[in-house]
Amino acid sequence: MKPKNFLTIYTTCKNLSEAKKISKFLVKEKLVACANIGSPIISIYNWKGKTEESREVPVIFKTTQKQYKAAEKPIRKLHSYDTPCIIAFEIVEGEPNYLSWILSGIRDQVSGVSKF
Repeated sequence: MKPKNFLTIYTTCKNLSEAKKISKFLVKEKLVACANIGSPIISIYNWKGKTEESREVPVIFKTTQKQYKAAEKPIRKLHSYDTPCIIAFEIVEGEPNYLSWILSGIRDQVSGVSKF
């Protein structure tokens, strides 16, 4: 099992309710094995010519490269932001049993997500 086949997907949500809604959908649909919802953070960024500051809730999902596009679509649809942060990081190394657990928590086929 090659770790390069595994990803974490990172996003930030406007609040805990949105983070839970997205996370529960992705886990239920087996597009990700797990979602880690963090404590609120403060984000500072430029938006439409102004420097903004807001509280956001970070979420990290564990999945595979094969599932990325299938997971990205509902994140985008369920997200309230016009331009949500949806970025993926390759897992370079990982404990073999944990990587196997990720595989056991996601569907084999990418097709079949009917809501999006």
